Amino acid sequence: MINNLSLLIITFFYIGMIRHAPGTFSSLATLLIWILFIPGDYFIRISITFLLTIIGFIFIKLSLSNFKENDPQSIVIDEVIGMSVALIFINDLSIMIIAFLLFRMLDILKPSIIYYSQHLPGAYGILLDDILAGAITSMLLIAYI
Repeated sequence: MINNLSLLIITFFYIGMIRHAPGTFSSLATLLIWILFIPGDYFIRISITFLLTIIGFIFIKLSLSNFKENDPQSIVIDEVIGMSVALIFINDLSIMIIAFLLFRMLDILKPSIIYYSQHLPGAYGILLDDILAGAITSMLLIAYI
């Protein structure tokens, strides 16, 4: 049985329970949180993303045995982490919106290494494809800026 705290975290405050496009909604919620509440200080941004990753990994690992699927659609903390990785070094609002669109495109299409990383077992595969999609998004946009 999955406890309430685990469900709250892995579904990112129950956004993962939305029937259609929970990954997109959780990425959009992350974007809005970063725009409204996360300061531009890179140390703070890196720290927040690192803590989210550790917390997400632990709670995915604790909860995964309660699901039949290898990567359940309702687990969206991975999208939150990937989107956070994409936004760490971006402060411009219009570039942040582009980051959201590019991250979702990479997360859905899963080109190259992103595709292969999702096949790692358990929490590693669930998280790594989104972290890579976020990192690639960030690198492309930094190169563009």
